[in-house]
Amino acid sequence: MLDRLKRVGLAAALLSALGAGSASADGLGSAYDPAGAGKATLTLWWLGNQEVPGIEDWMKESIALYQKKYPNITVNAVLQSTDTYTTIQGTACKGGTGPDLWYNWGGIWSLEQVWGGCTVPNEEALSAEDIKAVPTVASTRWNGKTWLYPVDARIYPVIYNKTLFAKAGLDPAKPPQSWAEFIAAADNLKKAGIDPLVVGLKDGFGGEMLAAAFQAQVYTVPELLQMTIGGDFTDAKWKSWIEKVHELKPYFNNDTNSINFGDGLGRFQQGQAAMIFAAPGFQQMIVEMEKGGAEVGIMKVPVFGTGKEAGLLYMDTPGFQVTSFAQNKALAGNFLAFLHTQDRMKALYGNVGDLPNDSRWDTSQITRPTDKQLMEWTKPGVSFYRANFYPTDMDVNGNFVVFQGILGGDMTVDQAAATYQDVITKWRSLHADEIANYKTWADSFGQ
Repeated sequence: MLDRLKRVGLAAALLSALGAGSASADGLGSAYDPAGAGKATLTLWWLGNQEVPGIEDWMKESIALYQKKYPNITVNAVLQSTDTYTTIQGTACKGGTGPDLWYNWGGIWSLEQVWGGCTVPNEEALSAEDIKAVPTVASTRWNGKTWLYPVDARIYPVIYNKTLFAKAGLDPAKPPQSWAEFIAAADNLKKAGIDPLVVGLKDGFGGEMLAAAFQAQVYTVPELLQMTIGGDFTDAKWKSWIEKVHELKPYFNNDTNSINFGDGLGRFQQGQAAMIFAAPGFQQMIVEMEKGGAEVGIMKVPVFGTGKEAGLLYMDTPGFQVTSFAQNKALAGNFLAFLHTQDRMKALYGNVGDLPNDSRWDTSQITRPTDKQLMEWTKPGVSFYRANFYPTDMDVNGNFVVFQGILGGDMTVDQAAATYQDVITKWRSLHADEIANYKTWADSFGQ
């Protein structure tokens, strides 16, 4: 997953014609009949357990069931390395040949592929009913279409160790809700000799995770898109969330820049810190901790902002895209729809631990208290993962650098803001074509 942060620009690709047999089966997605597709093969690129622990077995089982139902179809799931994933996507797109489906992340990560001509919209591969059932397709709404079909719901809370809370004299049943309560709890934990928060920033990714949590309290997605187009990253509003990062600095581990993001997760799992901002795979981490006897709770990111979505949980929306060189796009969409059938969603939760990203899922299957709490908190809606809504340069050269500078160094709020402004100024000077795409995105978002 970390290689997403090294993404390269993607060249335009020619649109391949539909493969043999596709015209004989009417409908898209779940309405398409693969039995009429003739003998066909679907190839899928993805990252498997590198993204979600345990999901490879689920996919293997899903493919076996699909092939049993449609013996004329062969599905090949090809695992790619995070070190080379975005590079091979770019190479495939440039050459106009590659898989029928590939895994991607929400927002800019998917839309960069779109702007390069690499993928087709959901509306050309899935039925209207399939799309309607997954409202989070909105994270890639651009030019009147949606361009990624999410599979699991990556909802991010703050996770805390109830035992360490009790040790510091805090009520484990009542985690902090306001920012003032959050700071007070962190102070109590520190005085008790406990690291209140842990993060690893050496590889940079922790900076993105934290930035997404803080920025969601201040900016809506359309506001962030407008900031990319022409906003001032040294203004008071942008600085307001950076000030909160500064306020939390004393409560993080003092070696943030010396350990990788995964190392920070490991420390929390081993009971060496009281709180951590959630990351992909946190449901599986909670399961493992509870198996080991730990008591774990979750909380929303304590509110400090006045943005319209400040009190909502934020969600990343990874999933699959149908490529522009897929031989049978309706067949590719049908396989995606199959992954969203009730049986496959039940297995995704029961066998993997991930929450399915589909309004049709029977939530009565939820067993873990933390998952029940997550679903309850999502009833008013969710907020999208903010790092997906500005250029990747703002992530790698902005978020990575700023959080390393603040939490692991002496960077001031003004210096941090100036860093973001320098990055966006350079990016704007080099990407006039993408600014036009961002303008279309801002106009399309929420429609």
